[in-house]
Amino acid sequence: MNLLYPHHVSYTVFKAKNRLYWRILTDKIWKVLFILAFCFGSFCWVNLRWSGWYGTELEPRCQVPEDELEDMRMIGRQTKDILDKHNMTYVLGFGSLWGALRTGDILPWDIDIDLLVVVDRNSNIKGTIDMLIEDMRAQGMDVYYRDWVGIIQGYSPIYKSQLDLSFWCDYYGTGTMHRCSGWESWFFFVHHRFKFAFPARLVQPPLPELNFINRSWTVPREGIELQKIHYPNDWWKVAKPRGC
Repeated sequence: MNLLYPHHVSYTVFKAKNRLYWRILTDKIWKVLFILAFCFGSFCWVNLRWSGWYGTELEPRCQVPEDELEDMRMIGRQTKDILDKHNMTYVLGFGSLWGALRTGDILPWDIDIDLLVVVDRNSNIKGTIDMLIEDMRAQGMDVYYRDWVGIIQGYSPIYKSQLDLSFWCDYYGTGTMHRCSGWESWFFFVHHRFKFAFPARLVQPPLPELNFINRSWTVPREGIELQKIHYPNDWWKVAKPRGC
């Protein structure tokens, strides 16, 4: 029969090879999909557990010496004067906002002053950063721009007390503020979206003011709403460093 109809044998062999080909291809596709799903899941897991640029003090102190706190207050006032000179919109953030809300001063264990600077997404953000760095250095501070995290860090010349300026804008025009400088917020976008991004209405001028280090500072709207976003696990309590 095969000798009489060789084309039938060829067709049967072709069908068998075709089925084998699609079976192998399907197996490879499933393997690739599994690897991609595993990589994406791992990426999201790392994103959500990423400690980020804030809260990474290796040796927290229960009480920062008063000389260092006063040094920190000094560079805070100097930076406030610079921001006011350029009519910039900014608010206290993170630990500094807690200090303003609770005592009107820097928390005894805080290691820096945190300021959130609001910028327009279409503005020359790099130009703004360069301008602020120049003005801060003119005040005698040691100033660095951290490209990865996108923040300006200023240090006092004596005790190296620290101040952080981060830059925020409604990047997508959706009413949500994102950190709009640096690479970290883009690479770890899941972490940033759930741990840092916040409604633009909270920093919409005119802003309320609170006393902080003997000056009147602008703070976010709606009381502690911003803190509920940045401290989702303990915003309702005073979270001191371990051992304090």
